[in-house]
Amino acid sequence: MKFGEFPLSQVLGAILVHSVRLSSRNLKKGRRLSEADIKRLSDNDIPYVTAAIPGPDDMMEDEAAGHISAHISGDHISCAEAFTGRVNLYAAEDGVVSINEPGVNRLNHMDEAITFATIAQEAIVHKGQLVATVKIIPFCVQAKTVKRIITEAEQDLIAVSPFVSQKAVMIQTMLSGTTEKILTKTKKVMTHRLNLFGMSLVDDLRCAHKEKSLADFLKNRGGAHDITLIMGASAITDRRDVIPAAIIRAGGEIIHYGMPVDPGNLMLLAKLHGKWVLGLPGCSRSPKLNGIDLILSRICAGLDVTRDQVMNMGVGGLLSEYPGRPQPREKRPQPREKRSKNMMKPAKKIAALVLAAGQSKRMGRDNKLLLPYGQGTVLSHVLGQINQAGINDVYVITGHEKEIVEQEVKKCSGVAIYNDLYEEGLSTSVKAGIGALPKDIDAVMIILGDMPNISADILRKIMAAYNLAQGQSIIIPTHNGKRGNPILWDADFFGDFERLEGDMGAKILLNDYPEYITELETLSDAIFLDIDTIEAYEDLKKRDSSR
Repeated sequence: MKFGEFPLSQVLGAILVHSVRLSSRNLKKGRRLSEADIKRLSDNDIPYVTAAIPGPDDMMEDEAAGHISAHISGDHISCAEAFTGRVNLYAAEDGVVSINEPGVNRLNHMDEAITFATIAQEAIVHKGQLVATVKIIPFCVQAKTVKRIITEAEQDLIAVSPFVSQKAVMIQTMLSGTTEKILTKTKKVMTHRLNLFGMSLVDDLRCAHKEKSLADFLKNRGGAHDITLIMGASAITDRRDVIPAAIIRAGGEIIHYGMPVDPGNLMLLAKLHGKWVLGLPGCSRSPKLNGIDLILSRICAGLDVTRDQVMNMGVGGLLSEYPGRPQPREKRPQPREKRSKNMMKPAKKIAALVLAAGQSKRMGRDNKLLLPYGQGTVLSHVLGQINQAGINDVYVITGHEKEIVEQEVKKCSGVAIYNDLYEEGLSTSVKAGIGALPKDIDAVMIILGDMPNISADILRKIMAAYNLAQGQSIIIPTHNGKRGNPILWDADFFGDFERLEGDMGAKILLNDYPEYITELETLSDAIFLDIDTIEAYEDLKKRDSSR
């Protein structure tokens, strides 16, 4: 490959290295220059361009990335089409990622033109999640280099071990101060957690927090299911504490106590009749990522969990609420299907995700979404504007007062999705909604159910600004330079919502992707106005009556 500045007489078929601004349409970098392009450059008095001229022995970047990615992708990995010298690899099933780390390092040492980046070893992934990317640095590489790499590099450098359906029973021990509320919440959270790994909670048992009582339970029921979970009324503080002692008394064995993961330090791994028994740390009552997720994911993926493996979890074992930005990625070309020039590209399928699960605690006893507004309620007015905007795929996340809210949703032809963890914060509603979206959705607009002044016109303008070809993947409405809601997100970012915890909203992810954000100035402050208090509701009615 020749690289440098060349006169126009030498660049027919060459690759443009830097974008060129012309009086009409610009020429973007990476473009193969045609006769028409060269004429336009000449007409704009541009005699030279910086270009890459492939040689007869060169392979173009997309073809090279495609060959290499096909060679190194293992079981349950799907490869996207090559785009700008990059092939993204995705999980084809929910499961745990297995990476041949030495093999990845050897590949990255073979030639500086070829790079391979992955997510963390044994990461928990969901179907369709980005797990790795192959990137060719220059516009083309020698074909013999690609052939050598495929010959010398190991195959199946990354694979996914899919989750296998299993059944679990949970035993919750009780002390005199243990309340039914905490027992019920623990069951709800654990059911939700197990479902993420393809596991079902088939029974929730209760017994006194005493060694003999628990041992008798285990003798009678131990080994009847794939896994037994023990949530103690009091944390396990020693191998001789109630829960480990009861397991030994029932005929089981302790594999390991404690793990270098926080939260999750007080995890107990044991076996009874060849089946797993886990003594759970108190943090397991929370849906937030903790040590039990690292253990359960491996068990559900059919992987063994050894004492050494647990003690090797220290690096990366400090689990924070916000793990940080995942591996960067290029956008996938849309649409993926090959189309003839005279075929129109399909319209983008944009869904509305309406958050309507909150408890309206600052409103007193009233549910703010059900307060009268216009010809109906606050929520029905918002849904009406969504319908008027021409959005056909409308999904509403319910929680508090589920049945009444669902009645409002049905009136507006929306789909209600119940979030059983709505009390744990806003993030659970966002994740429940994103997880329920059909696979063919191209983008989603996340809309707060308590913003009745959002108009169909604003929604249409946000959708019109969505343009992947121009890098406009995240659309944020603004007014006088200040950002508001709703925000539109391209489907390539859906996997990032799994990083949200507690009351985190999706806005916290925006700092990671400034290059994909388009701010859309609006003439209305409706993008700021939500209803959290009775005073805000009364002010809203006064504003409307004065118009």
